[in-house]
Amino acid sequence: MRMDGHSHVGYVRARNEDTIAWDERLGIALVADGMGGHPAGNVASRTAVDCVLAAVRGERRDASALVANGDAGRYIELAHHALMSHGRHHPETQGMGTTLVLLALAPPHGVVAHVGDSRAYRLRGGWLERLTSDDNAAQRALDQGLITPDQARRSPERHQLVQALGIGSPEPHVTPIEVGDDDVFLLCTDGLNGELPDREIQELMNDGIDDLSSTARALVRGALDRGGHDNVSVVLARA
Repeated sequence: MRMDGHSHVGYVRARNEDTIAWDERLGIALVADGMGGHPAGNVASRTAVDCVLAAVRGERRDASALVANGDAGRYIELAHHALMSHGRHHPETQGMGTTLVLLALAPPHGVVAHVGDSRAYRLRGGWLERLTSDDNAAQRALDQGLITPDQARRSPERHQLVQALGIGSPEPHVTPIEVGDDDVFLLCTDGLNGELPDREIQELMNDGIDDLSSTARALVRGALDRGGHDNVSVVLARA
C-alpha cells in the first residue's frame, strides 16, 4: 500500500482549513474541508480526521474490517458526534462544520464513505472516474436536470452544502468499490476540482502516477496556477 498527499492554503484564504491524513498500514486515507464562514473550520476538519483515525486504531481495526463489515459510515457518524461534543464544551466553536471523505482499501475490495463535497476518484486504465456525489445545491440541481455538468462546476451553488459534519443530522454516503492492481485513488477538497476540470486532473495523474508525492504536488500546483482561490488538498493511494 502506498499513499501520499499535499495541502496548500492557496492565494486567497487567510488560513488552511483542510486536513489530510493517511495510514498505509491500515489502508485508510482521509480528507476534510472545514467550512469557510463558520467558526473554527480548521478545528472542525482536524477533529473529524483525528476522531476517525483514533477510533479505527482504538478498535484495532483496519481497512479489511471496514470493508468486510460494511460499517465505514459509522466512523463518519462518530466524527460528527465528536464535533457536536466539541461545540458543547467550547462554545466559541459551536456551529463549526466540515466535509469528510474516507477511503479504505483492502484489495480486491474497498469502500468510500463521505459527507459534503470533498471527492474521491479512481484512475483505472488511464481514465478518471468520480466515486462520490457532491452534497451541495449545484449537484442537486444537476441531478434534477436543471443544469449541465459544466454549469454545475461553475455555479455559485456549488458552495452551498446541503449536509456537513457538525451541523444537523448528516447521513453518510457509503460506496463499496473494486480495487484493481493498477488503480490509483484520489481524495481531494473542492479547491482542486473547483479550479481544474476532471479531464485536466486525469492528465496530471497520468503524467506522473508512478511517483505519488510528485503527482500530489503537481495537482496542487495545477490548482494554484489557476488562481488558488481556496485551500487545495489531495491524497493519492495505490494498493
